[in-house]
Amino acid sequence: MLVFVGASLLLTMSHDQTTSIEVGSLQYWLFIVPALLLPLLDVKAIIATLRGPARLLLVMLLTAGAWHLLRGDARAVAQLILLVFVLAWVSTPDARIEVDDLVALYVALILVGMGVTAFTDFSPYSLVPGRTDEDFGAGRVSFFPNIAYTGILSLALLLVLTKDRATARAHPIVLLVALYFLVFSFVRTATIGFVLYVAMRFLLRRVRRPSEARMFWLALGVGLGATVLIGSSAALIEALQDLPFVPELLLQGKSDLSAEDIFKQMYRPWLWFQHLDLFVTSPWLMGLGSFDFFDLKEFEVFEIGQSVSTGSESLPTRLLAVYGLAGALFTLYLFTRLRALARAGDHWACACFPAIFLLLMNWGGVFHPTEGMFVILLLMIVRGSDGYVSHGRVPLKRARTSGAARHEQPERR
Repeated sequence: MLVFVGASLLLTMSHDQTTSIEVGSLQYWLFIVPALLLPLLDVKAIIATLRGPARLLLVMLLTAGAWHLLRGDARAVAQLILLVFVLAWVSTPDARIEVDDLVALYVALILVGMGVTAFTDFSPYSLVPGRTDEDFGAGRVSFFPNIAYTGILSLALLLVLTKDRATARAHPIVLLVALYFLVFSFVRTATIGFVLYVAMRFLLRRVRRPSEARMFWLALGVGLGATVLIGSSAALIEALQDLPFVPELLLQGKSDLSAEDIFKQMYRPWLWFQHLDLFVTSPWLMGLGSFDFFDLKEFEVFEIGQSVSTGSESLPTRLLAVYGLAGALFTLYLFTRLRALARAGDHWACACFPAIFLLLMNWGGVFHPTEGMFVILLLMIVRGSDGYVSHGRVPLKRARTSGAARHEQPERR
């Protein structure tokens, strides 16, 4: 799993955010092949997981796969198989990443990024504020050519390193470095996600011995509530845009924008409605299968610096548009894992859920099953604290893969 994550993130260094990978190219296959082959090393556990705790994914695969296979949409079926296959792999009982290994990978990626910045003109970003190409935001920093990966990976490191006090104390410098890149990358969804995580940790500590139901509904409510708030926040941001840091943090450095301009720049709320419209107008509510978003929707030119992409920025709503009702089982599966983690008393995983759900709704592209970020982030909410362990230590409370509220003795090595 670490090889998969490392290879994917290193490959990401080879393309920037303004270009897409061409289907059939060498880069394309370098992403695809590890996602197809490495999980085969644990295929028995994947099958057992699909027949057990991840049966919702199996139902999604069988229903949506059969429907689109009958329609002759092989591309939609292939994409679905890959999504279910890799997510089931991440959900297997032995799926885990050593914290120290993830920290080492993060440091290595920064060093590679420093080399790319120092010796090539490939990346428009700098590692210090004020030296980035003005077209990309002079005050922003990034060690990836794609700034979203810097902000989101740094958020992931902060979540993992603050899992408990021992982990934070073991890596104080890397924790501060990750905080630096999160703040100054100005990837607003990642920043908001970190705020939600901190708020969740505070709330769960303030409540003495929170019940399973309270942890579950609090995490779910914060995640869904933040999404609804973002979808209706254009007017609020318009009123606050004159405050310090608001333009850089929330408006990509721009100011004096109207509420309509801000809504266009945000783009995601508009996209959610387009996906829902495609879902409700699809045959038998079973989705449209593979489609070109540009061919189905008429776009007005966004003159506020927002480039419209392929319509894949929101994974849960895109799955509805592509696979219909069956696509909703992906999100429902994540909710069942949250429920199981709440039953296991995994406060950390419950606190992580709102931040990751927000990323799913706003940066769905990093959750492609060939992406290392897919594993890093979803491991937190399908395996919980068991997904990230330190050398020689495992959590005392293990999140039950079955979701059953039973106690389990700690492992020994």
